[in-house]
Amino acid sequence: MVQRSKGSIRNKYKGGKMMNNIKLGFSWIGLIVFLLPMLINIVYVILPPKNAPTTQEETNKILEIIEQSTRMLYMLAIVFLVSKEKIDFTSVWMFIGLIFLILYYMVWFRYFLGGRDVDLLGKKFLFVPMPLAVFPVIYFIFEAIWLNNYIAVLFMIIFGIAHNIISYNAFS
Repeated sequence: MVQRSKGSIRNKYKGGKMMNNIKLGFSWIGLIVFLLPMLINIVYVILPPKNAPTTQEETNKILEIIEQSTRMLYMLAIVFLVSKEKIDFTSVWMFIGLIFLILYYMVWFRYFLGGRDVDLLGKKFLFVPMPLAVFPVIYFIFEAIWLNNYIAVLFMIIFGIAHNIISYNAFS
């Protein structure tokens, strides 16, 4: 019979640290993390593009279902699955995530200050293609890592893949 130490991979990732550090609850910080990138979308609804296309591109329905469901699963996970570990407000993960949130807002400011031209939404920013698809996904991943919520990280990775494929198809 093999004895396993407390630090074994099995203990850490199969019923151990990864899952045992999560409890069902409510996280105000998780809610704020989720809502911060959404705020600018309210302004977008109030001030839509001046040259919006009149027809919408046909999209892959399966990818849309994956995108929408993992977005909601991320929101539920980041808000209602709370880490038992103390939140470190000096964490590098938090600050890296915030950098990507700032970059996301900078792209939106470029759009609004650029006359709300729809072409600006898909234009590269700092050599990053599709910045409105890339920056928020990276922000959400880093913030979920900061909050020790690896279930949310998994949902956001899946969302990011689907969202970036859909965005690529829409802007190409």
